[in-house]
Amino acid sequence: MYNILVADNSALMRKLMCDIINSVQNFQAVEPCMDGEMAYNRITKGSFDAVTLNLEMPKLTGENLLQRLKSEKIKTPVIAIGSVVGADAAMQARAIELGAVDYLSRPFRLTPEQRSEFTDRLVHAIRFAVKDKSVSKPAYLSGDRVAKAPSPVVARRMTPPKTLADRTLSSHAGGSHTVKLCEPSNYKGKYSLVAIASSTGGPQALHTLLPMFPKNIGVPMVIVQHMPKGFTASLAERINAQSNLTVKEAEEGEVLKPNVVYIAPGGRHLQIVDNAQGKMCCRVYDDPPVNNLRPCADVMYESLKKVSADHIICAVLTGMGADGTKGITSLKKAKDLYVVTQSEETCVVYGMPKAADQAGLSNESLPITEISKSITKKLGV
Repeated sequence: MYNILVADNSALMRKLMCDIINSVQNFQAVEPCMDGEMAYNRITKGSFDAVTLNLEMPKLTGENLLQRLKSEKIKTPVIAIGSVVGADAAMQARAIELGAVDYLSRPFRLTPEQRSEFTDRLVHAIRFAVKDKSVSKPAYLSGDRVAKAPSPVVARRMTPPKTLADRTLSSHAGGSHTVKLCEPSNYKGKYSLVAIASSTGGPQALHTLLPMFPKNIGVPMVIVQHMPKGFTASLAERINAQSNLTVKEAEEGEVLKPNVVYIAPGGRHLQIVDNAQGKMCCRVYDDPPVNNLRPCADVMYESLKKVSADHIICAVLTGMGADGTKGITSLKKAKDLYVVTQSEETCVVYGMPKAADQAGLSNESLPITEISKSITKKLGV
């Protein structure tokens, strides 16, 4: 029997979620609580298989509670619950970054339709949180309708994009941040690109990994992090503020620059292609999900087969499923690769790295805190 703690300041929502949880075979809602302090005390003193946590509670907010749990290395899976009205993508992304395994919006009105949808998503979320094998990904990534037969992805040559000088970039969340001036690069090393795949637990992993790189690694970096639309802009801004490198959302047509990290926009595919001048550029587009995913790391890795870079470093971080393995396997037939995977003990979900390890792709399996050192060493910086 799985024990689920429900933390919500609304008596109505506590009852609704308890009723939903108790209706699922082998799940029971236990010790519901009405504020963040009560939830913290029960989590630290009790034993729960998962927690549903309203982010907007009194005494101790959901964000502050997640921060405490993370700092104290308490690994009880938390499903963050946010408000549908005025929902803030930055707050949602922040919850995922702080370790929430999933995010749901609570219904504004309890109409039969809204209750049914919320029930389905909550059941999906708690099954995912307790690692039920029938669930392949968190609920917040399950909103896209998947085409039965996705159209093949073809890398296209593009007209020369406009030069993207260092400038202030407007984020999708409505804010802005200043791009750091790129260091002049005299890099003469073997590798031309770093390409990373990550999913569940990835925001936390990227927050750890990227600030550990020096300011001049000499090559660009591209990342596919499984996230829905609206999350990745704030994720990039937060990591950018902590990093020596520039971290940003990838934009259609921009030329890749050394010492810049490009994160695939949430809910959109990212390919890397050569433009007419032979420079690597971003292609951002909205084709159907591939293997239920958009963005999809396999799509990004497949696209690298046709770029001018012959030597590429790949990294596969924490995540459910096997995204990245098929793409890297294919890419390895065309390019010289060095592949690093995140070790099991530092993964939230050891799915994607495990798949790459079992396929014999990994040159090194390392804790998240050691991956930047390995990549920097391979780059010869």
